[in-house]
Amino acid sequence: MPIVNTKSKPKSKKLAAVISRAKKSKSSKAHVAPWAGPCDPGNNGGITQSLLCKFLVDRERFRLLVVHGYKSAETFNHRLEYGQMWHLCEEQFAVLPDPSAVLLAGFFDPLTNYCRGLCKKHPTQQEQVQHWYNVCEVQFPLYVKYWAKHPDVKARNPLLQEEVFHVPYLLPSGRTVYLRGKFDSVDMIGKGKSAGIYLQENKSKGDIDEPQLKRQLQFDIQTGTYLVALQHELHHARWSDGSSDKQGKLKYPLAGIRYNVIRRPLSGGKGSIVQRKGNGKTTKPETNDEFYARLAGVIEEDPSSFFMRWKVEILPSDIERFKHEFLNPVLEQLCDWWDWITAAPDDPFRQSNHGIHFRMPYGVYSPLLDGGSTELDEYLASGSTLGLEQTTDLFPELKQ
Repeated sequence: MPIVNTKSKPKSKKLAAVISRAKKSKSSKAHVAPWAGPCDPGNNGGITQSLLCKFLVDRERFRLLVVHGYKSAETFNHRLEYGQMWHLCEEQFAVLPDPSAVLLAGFFDPLTNYCRGLCKKHPTQQEQVQHWYNVCEVQFPLYVKYWAKHPDVKARNPLLQEEVFHVPYLLPSGRTVYLRGKFDSVDMIGKGKSAGIYLQENKSKGDIDEPQLKRQLQFDIQTGTYLVALQHELHHARWSDGSSDKQGKLKYPLAGIRYNVIRRPLSGGKGSIVQRKGNGKTTKPETNDEFYARLAGVIEEDPSSFFMRWKVEILPSDIERFKHEFLNPVLEQLCDWWDWITAAPDDPFRQSNHGIHFRMPYGVYSPLLDGGSTELDEYLASGSTLGLEQTTDLFPELKQ
């Protein structure tokens, strides 16, 4: 369905003059840093996992973002926006969890309104927005239908849905950092002694490597940080349903992660069909309705290739290891760095730097930064040296 009128009205000279004056007025105001730091409990403080990733990769580019607010002008990115579109559908379905709800008039209204906003924001990319809206509208009902009879869905008691968190986290130094984010879903799954609480993460991906994903989830920056935040929420929350005791405390353990992955169609591999153009003589061009109906048929033919879900058990020791080996050290560094930067925001490379601030050069490569794996992953996870050898010479190519 069309989500927006793609014909944009030209700006009048009077309107252009108003915009120009507004821009000049805005540029003359004193700049206020968009971030208040990791230990600030307010709306502009705390740290998300995405901000933490930027800090890990390059502190100078991180400074330009959090101190000056500089970032690239936004364009429509279908990989990111398809995930957001899907989250909106998941949020709507959480309110109306009956599978037939996706057939009700108005179910896709939040998605439609969001995409209309994208069209206004990216007027030259409206056709792309419309296209991915159509794909999402086709795929989501098939996803609901596929999982409707799954045992995990039947034995699922939703505790939190699309819930924003903003929790204090005490560091070994005594400083408190505020962890921020949004849980896709937190569910109690199972019954009796086998019941446990699972953090669900919904991801849309073009390419899926199941063994690698399952292995990495036990030490993943987003799931690890979210599990730490969820520990706090479960400890401090009071629950009124049957999952809690008389004091309102949950009776069941935090058991793990349920990783819900949606293969994004038309992104290579299975399902990457192309709209038929026709030859102008014996065959007609394929209409949009025909194309998206054909896409639905491809997904229905093999839904397990498009909808995957894994339960990964997480022990309390896994969360403690994540805190000890990553979260505590990097958050302590972040706090030290912020103290350094706020003392002289525009002079980060001053003489007493002592390595606290740096700019990442070009030419640095790590498969970890691309979501990949390394040859040492198995050793880090289990201590196994299978497939490894020990060297005593790191510079053989430099020998005379």
